[in-house]
Amino acid sequence: MESIGRYRVVRELGRGAMGIVYLAEDPAIGRLVAIKTINLDNLSEPHEIKALQDRLFREARSAGILSHPGIVTIYDIQHLGHTAGIVMEFVEGVTVFDKMNQGALEPGEVLSMLEQTAAAMDYAHSKGVLHRDIKPANLMVTPSGKVKVADFGVARLDSQKTATSGMVLGTPSYMAPEQISNKPLNPATDQFSLAVVAFELLTGQKPFQADSISGLLYNIVFQPPTPVRTVNPSVSPAVEVVLQKALAKEPGGRYGGCMEFVHALKNACETRKTWRPTRTVRGSQVQAPPEIAALPAPKWELPQSAAAPVAQPFAPPKREGRKALVGFAVGVLVVAGGFFAWFSLRKSDVPIPAGPAPVATSAPVQRTPSPKSPETTPARKPAPVPRSQPLATAPEPEVVPVEILTGPPGAKVSAKGQRCVTPCSLDLPKGEYYLSASLEGYKDTHRLIRVPDQLDISIQLDRPMGLVAVHGHTGSTIYLDGKPWKDKAPARLSLPAGTYTIYLELPDGVKTPTQTLEITENKIIDIR
Repeated sequence: MESIGRYRVVRELGRGAMGIVYLAEDPAIGRLVAIKTINLDNLSEPHEIKALQDRLFREARSAGILSHPGIVTIYDIQHLGHTAGIVMEFVEGVTVFDKMNQGALEPGEVLSMLEQTAAAMDYAHSKGVLHRDIKPANLMVTPSGKVKVADFGVARLDSQKTATSGMVLGTPSYMAPEQISNKPLNPATDQFSLAVVAFELLTGQKPFQADSISGLLYNIVFQPPTPVRTVNPSVSPAVEVVLQKALAKEPGGRYGGCMEFVHALKNACETRKTWRPTRTVRGSQVQAPPEIAALPAPKWELPQSAAAPVAQPFAPPKREGRKALVGFAVGVLVVAGGFFAWFSLRKSDVPIPAGPAPVATSAPVQRTPSPKSPETTPARKPAPVPRSQPLATAPEPEVVPVEILTGPPGAKVSAKGQRCVTPCSLDLPKGEYYLSASLEGYKDTHRLIRVPDQLDISIQLDRPMGLVAVHGHTGSTIYLDGKPWKDKAPARLSLPAGTYTIYLELPDGVKTPTQTLEITENKIIDIR
């Protein structure tokens, strides 16, 4: 193909399930662009092609309004019979998928790519645009490390193909449960896909796996994800909690935004400084970093002596010289034993005779005390420890990392003089300690923990509560902060400490004046 519309094709960049991607030149301004062609004939029956074209153009136009340094810009749309061409910014670099296959990633590199992607996603969501197909192959990384999200406005066509032809386009592993179940989508859908990417960057594997497409889709909708620490034990339990929330089956159970998710993941990763991503090579997970396997074997050398300035290689003695060697060794042992005996006697209370060695007899040895006066006789000192037995030192207490989570996070916790902000980790020696947790707006909590029996501590913080007793016409609707309460009057409302507004709407539609409530701990307010 020499041209697509007014664009001159330079070369082919790649092929996918939907079509071919070309590098082309815009002759009007001399700019290089990437053109993704989509063969509409392969997507559905002929009578639906027009509807699909309209949908594609509408989605591409909505993506074209996005102007963000982390999003590949869409410039133009070309319509060539049954082929559509989306003209977009040409990004020089590789995809995150390529980087994952090139080798192990650094922790900072992983978090940076996720953070940049999340910022771009939150921007697109603020403009009312969903991506619907976040995966490593759609994340471009420039040589300088900048991440750009590609293929905005194209993923809706993927779901249309799934519905019309029964085929799954793209990578089903990254689909959210609501996508598979054909339920309404929202920004939390893209967050789920980003969480799958994060899981894969941390472990080299996807959180949901199966032997078939149908089994995979079933697992995504109904089964929990693989625990991240079973695949990568170097990450802390806090990472497990964050990923489980972002991979929740219901969109409402996930984080409020992609950036909120990535910030929580970053904080969780930082609770254990020694964590590292693992990776997969041709389907096999690498368990140890390559630098460990590449360490050279230790070399042992004999020390050089003064008489021999050049160390000679040690060789086993010949058979005819072994007797001489054994005799030499015995002599050395005898000399050493005699020296040790002399040294022990010298340090003891038994006097060493100055004359010839006495003849051994069966009579016991009588010790004669020295004729010294009590004033000059020093107090007897305990016998020193022989030099062959070094003084024993008390071993350092064994320190164990204790992972601490609180609900909600951000609480200040302390134990044995150490402090951190949850989710975090404290290095504590074995024993029993009182762990304190405090967070503004919540009750201080204290818990006795035993190390190493309890290494993963989870604390649910409670808010101070008050009670509002509402009396009024039976069946009246209670409005708290402008929202209807779940129960009708009369009712008792247990509320966290804070400031609220309240009024009643009678069954005939008449509303009572609005009142302001100041709720404090254990306070009871009657409203009539």
